[in-house]
Amino acid sequence: MNESPADGPSLDPSEDEVEVLRAFLNSGVRFLVVGGRAVQFYEHTRSTKDLDLLVEFAPENWQKLEVAMGSLNDKVHPFEDLSQSGKHQGRLFDHEIGAYRNVELLTAIDGVSFSEAWSESNEGTFAGLRVRVISKGHLILSKQDTGRPTDADDIKRLQGICLNNARSASTPRRSQPHAKRG
Repeated sequence: MNESPADGPSLDPSEDEVEVLRAFLNSGVRFLVVGGRAVQFYEHTRSTKDLDLLVEFAPENWQKLEVAMGSLNDKVHPFEDLSQSGKHQGRLFDHEIGAYRNVELLTAIDGVSFSEAWSESNEGTFAGLRVRVISKGHLILSKQDTGRPTDADDIKRLQGICLNNARSASTPRRSQPHAKRG
């Protein structure tokens, strides 16, 4: 686990986001924070409308996800009914109160598989809960081909953060005088 900020930024999660994260953690669901909240984790302050979670698309994880979703008054499609080759996404819906939550589930993202993303993910604190967040490098990869202006801006800022962190970590060098051209 690398690249995590020394003192993570103060995220202002909604009650829905905290409730979903707690249910997922209590049920042992393997997931990663991706999207705008992951961008915020790496110290790029920007607004986001929801919490995007990349969920491992595997039968044993799906059983845990079903338990977590049940505790949230929601459900997911049976694993057997889903195409193994496609991307699936959905917004969480609380059937008891009849409202959507500010959380989106994804089974795949561009540029990186779940297993690759998991292996290089970072651990962080989100509203007092320990969660795994996609690495900065994989976050950049996942945003490269979307064509969305917000993602292009995120990439520039995340790459700038990488450069600034590398500069501050390196030993200062004396500048060499430029040779005069004649």
